[in-house]
Amino acid sequence: MVSEQFERNFSLPLVMRGRQVLTRKFSVTVRDITLAEALGGADECSFSLSGLPAHCMGSLLCNIPDPGWRTHTVHDDRIACVLSRDTWHYLSLAGSFEGFMANRYSAKSRESFEREEARLTVRCGGELRLREFRDAAGGAGDFLKAVARIHAVCAAPPPILLEQDRRRPARDGRGYVLFAADEPVAYLRLGRLDDTLCYAGAGERDDYRSVSAGTVLHLQVIRRLFGDGECRYLDFRPGDSEVKRQFANGALRSAVLLNLRPTLLNRAWLAAFVASRRVAATRSSLGPVPGRLALRGA
Repeated sequence: MVSEQFERNFSLPLVMRGRQVLTRKFSVTVRDITLAEALGGADECSFSLSGLPAHCMGSLLCNIPDPGWRTHTVHDDRIACVLSRDTWHYLSLAGSFEGFMANRYSAKSRESFEREEARLTVRCGGELRLREFRDAAGGAGDFLKAVARIHAVCAAPPPILLEQDRRRPARDGRGYVLFAADEPVAYLRLGRLDDTLCYAGAGERDDYRSVSAGTVLHLQVIRRLFGDGECRYLDFRPGDSEVKRQFANGALRSAVLLNLRPTLLNRAWLAAFVASRRVAATRSSLGPVPGRLALRGA
C-alpha cells in the first residue's frame, strides 16, 4: 500500500527556559510512510518539494527510514529538520512459526514459554482456548464485551481500541481473546492494511499476570498468523515497549522529517528552533520534542 498524503497546518514553537515564547504555523503536506514503503527504502520524490501546492510551505514525512541524517541541513532546494527519531519494530511473518521461535529465542527462552503456557493451562483446569473476533463478521461487539470483562477486574480503565487513524484507516479489524475456562483473561487488537497487520493494543487481567497470560496470548496469536499466511508483516509502529522488544523480529530507525522551502524567513525560524532545542537538551536529558507534540494534536 502506498501512503496517502494530505495537508494540514503544523506549528513550530520556540521554547526558552521551558516556556513557549513564539510559534509559527506552516501549511504542509503530510505523508505517513507505511511499513512496506519503509522496508523498500525512501525514494527521492519523498524529499522533493517540486509539485508542492503554491500555498504550502513544505512537507512533513512521518516515520521515514533514517539513515543518520543531521538534525538540521540546508539543501539547495529545501531546508530539512529531523523533529524526532524512534525505533520501528515489526514482525516478519515469512517462514514458519517454528522457524521464528528457533531464530528469535534461545532454547532456554522457548522452554520458559512452554512452562508458562503449561502453568496457565493447569490453573484454568485444562480449558485454555483462543478466540478470534473479526469486524467483518460482526465480531467487534463481542470482542469489546470480552475486553470490558477483563478490565472489570483490572485497576486500569479499558483503552479505546476501535478508534482509527484518519491517515491510516485500518480494514478487516480483528480481536483475539484468550479464555481460561469461560473467563476472558487477555486480549489483543489488530487492524489490517493490505498485507500488513497493525498492532492496536493489548491487555491482561491483573490476577493472571503472574502466569503470563499476555505472553501466552501473543505467542498463540503469532502462531495463528504464521499458519493462516494472509499477511506478510505485523507492524508494531514506531516507539519502544517491552511487548515490541519481546515479539518483534525486525526493527529499523525512523524519523519525522520536516522539509521547508528555503526562504530567508524559513531559514531563520528553523535555525532558531533548532538552537532552542539544543539549549533545552543541555538543561535536561529529556528535552521536549515539539514536533511530536504538535503531531498528536492533528
